[in-house]
Amino acid sequence: MKKSILALGLLSMVSGSALANSTITMKWEHKVLDGRTDRPKLEFSHRMDNGFNFGFEQVWQYDRSKTELETGYAPDQYEFTVKTGYRHRWGDKNEHEVGPLLDYQIKENAKKLRLGAFYGYRITKDFRMKFRARYSEDLDRLSLSSGVYDDAVGKEMRYDLWLTYTWNDFRFVYDAIYKDKLDDNVFDNNKGTVWEHEFSAEYRLPHARAHAFYGKYKIKSELLKSSHLGSDYEWYGERDNAIEFGYKFRF
Repeated sequence: MKKSILALGLLSMVSGSALANSTITMKWEHKVLDGRTDRPKLEFSHRMDNGFNFGFEQVWQYDRSKTELETGYAPDQYEFTVKTGYRHRWGDKNEHEVGPLLDYQIKENAKKLRLGAFYGYRITKDFRMKFRARYSEDLDRLSLSSGVYDDAVGKEMRYDLWLTYTWNDFRFVYDAIYKDKLDDNVFDNNKGTVWEHEFSAEYRLPHARAHAFYGKYKIKSELLKSSHLGSDYEWYGERDNAIEFGYKFRF
C-alpha cells in the first residue's frame, strides 16, 4: 500500500506541467456514536483537458472502542482507492456531462472493483444535478483468522443523486444514496437495501480561490444486526451518523 502511494506521488511530480486542474483534500471523519471510529483521509485528484481524470484516496482509522494502550497511537491503514474516469460535456453552455468511472480499492478485509457511469445537468447558472449508478464487487474477501472467504464475495449497487446550489463563495450539496445488496449479505440495518443522506457546505476564500473549507453531515442507517447487540456502548438501534470536515487546495 505504501508503494502504491509513492508511485502515485511520483506520477504527480513528473507530470507537474499538466497539473493545472488538480486538487488535494485533507479530511477528518468522526462517527457520532461514542466509541465508534475516527478516519483521517488524504485524497488527490487530477482532471486532464481531454476529460480523463485519475487520483487516489488513502483512509486511516482510529478504533475508539479500544484504548490507545491496546491499539497504539498510530492509526490503522484502513482503505486505499485508485480512482479513474472520463467526462464528456456538450450543449450551448456545456450544461450536460456524462462519463464512466472505474475504481480499484484495497480495504482492511477485501479487495474491491467498482465501476459505473454518471449523468449531470446544469439547470441554471447556480443549480445543478447529477446522477450516478455504480456496481461494486469484492474480488477477494479476507479473514485475519482463517484466510479467504470463498463464499462471501460481496456484490452491491449504489445510486447517488446530487443536488448542488452555488451562492457567491458558498456551495451547498445534498446527496441521496440508495444501496442494494446483490447477494445474501445485509447492511447495518439488517436488510438488503438502505437509504442514506449527506449534506455538505463548502466555502471558498474569495481572494484566494485555490483554498476551500467544507463540512459534511452523513445520515447513516440504524445498527440492527445481531452483532450490534453485544456492544459495550449500546449501539443497537442507533443511527451510525458521522460528521466530516476538510480542506481543499486546487492548483
